This record gives sequence, structure tokens and C-alpha cells, in this order.
Amino acid sequence: MPTIIDGNNLIGSSPDISLEDPAARKKILHLIRKYQETKNSNLIIVFDGGPEPTLDMGNPGAKVSVIFPRFGCSADDEIKKILEGYSDYKSVTMVSSDRDLKSFAKNKGAKAINSIEFYFELKRVYRLNGAKEEKLKRIHSKLSEQEVDQWLKIFQDD
Repeated sequence: MPTIIDGNNLIGSSPDISLEDPAARKKILHLIRKYQETKNSNLIIVFDGGPEPTLDMGNPGAKVSVIFPRFGCSADDEIKKILEGYSDYKSVTMVSSDRDLKSFAKNKGAKAINSIEFYFELKRVYRLNGAKEEKLKRIHSKLSEQEVDQWLKIFQDD
């Protein structure tokens, strides 16, 4: 099930990332990629403006696609074009708080989610993933030879 995300709208809706922050796109993409790892769904994020040379666009065929609108088009135009490219609208989710986009998606039969709701879901999954990764690090950590020697001295019979 693909999810089409209005990138600038998502950033603008988030309480802790500002559109004024030069690293805002990187931050939101980091959260989205972590979310995708857990959910294993196709995510398409569309940003207004042009691409940034320092932004990791991902690999072709990756499950997270970063798209910028064609010259003379807005991100909203691009999102509508992408959405119209699907035949089974019921399997598509569109993330934006823009009334026009949400109305367009709903009229097509797609599911529309407010950006702030999606942002809090991204953060929830990120926190859960972080806790899981931290636990796995502790489980799979290896002791140094010095640590092994110290434990042997403690538990070894003299």
C-alpha cells in the first residue's frame, strides 16, 4: 500500500522541526526511513521547490522515494498526478493537512491522514525502534578480554 506524503506540509505540522531549519528535510526523511523499515510499505515524499545537493534521495527502486515537482508545478500538483497514476485508490494513503489535497484524495477513494497525526505516528515508531535497537545492542554486545578477565577473577574459585 503506497503512502504519498506532502513533505513540506508534514514538516510545517511537526512541533519540533521547522521549515526554517536547513536540515528539516534530512530530519523528516530520517524519521520516514526508520518508519519504512518497520512498516515495510512504499512511501513517496514530495517536497516543494528544487532538490538539495546534500539530500540523500535514496536508491532507485527503494521503498522510500523523494520527489520534487517538475518546473512550473507545485508539490500539490505533483501529488495529484502521482495519486491519479494508481488504479486502486483504496490502497493509497495520502498524508497532508491541505484541505484541497485531502478532498482530492477522498474524492478518488484514497485514505487521507492529517500531517500532524502521521508525524506523531512517525515519532512513536521511531521511539519503539530505538528502544528495540538499544536492547539488541545490549544483548549482542561482546565483552573485551579485559572484562572477561575481571569477571573470571570475581567468580573463579581461588
